[in-house]
Amino acid sequence: MSVHTHVIDHDSRRGASVAREFFARGLHAELYEDLAEFKQCMPKDGYIFAYDDLDLYDVRQLRTLIGDRDILLPMTFYSSDPTPERIVQAMQFGAWDYLNWPFDRTLLDRSLDRLAGLGNRLIGEHRRQREARAKVDRLTAREREVLRLMAQGNTNRNIARELEISPRTVEIHRGNMMRKLEATSTSDGVRIALYAGFDRAFTRAGAFEIAG
Repeated sequence: MSVHTHVIDHDSRRGASVAREFFARGLHAELYEDLAEFKQCMPKDGYIFAYDDLDLYDVRQLRTLIGDRDILLPMTFYSSDPTPERIVQAMQFGAWDYLNWPFDRTLLDRSLDRLAGLGNRLIGEHRRQREARAKVDRLTAREREVLRLMAQGNTNRNIARELEISPRTVEIHRGNMMRKLEATSTSDGVRIALYAGFDRAFTRAGAFEIAG
């Protein structure tokens, strides 16, 4: 299966040069003038290579959009003589790598190798997260609360106190929850909770947002 690269660069000549680097390595390349054009197409897979003249807050919004659509699109920035501060900023806003332009071909090859290895690992992680979220979606609001508290290491008695219900009621909710999750043990249930995002801030029944 051919790997797609998505080149975002307002300079069409430079973008074409970047695309030729990928063609030479047997990779398919699509060119986009800016983030708006990229968002209109919104591919479902591949690697993003973007010239770093973008507003980093727009990049953060793009990463959020990609995450909401449950797809993997690792992003690499490139520019001429970037400062260390800019590289750090880009990584903080979602870049997975940063290359100097024009590319050093050895460094480009290494970057692509890292993306391939990381991509393969993340595909597995992504699949487990998707499966975990699908299982959690089967739970009632109360069962999710029990799962959240269980994932934090609380005993049934502590969960009962927190939710102001009896320990016996907690046991019933917990049994139903474990059955719906297809979990065979407490540790299995906690693992599913973490893959589903229960290490994020619980904001309302059925919804999670990254803390901070």
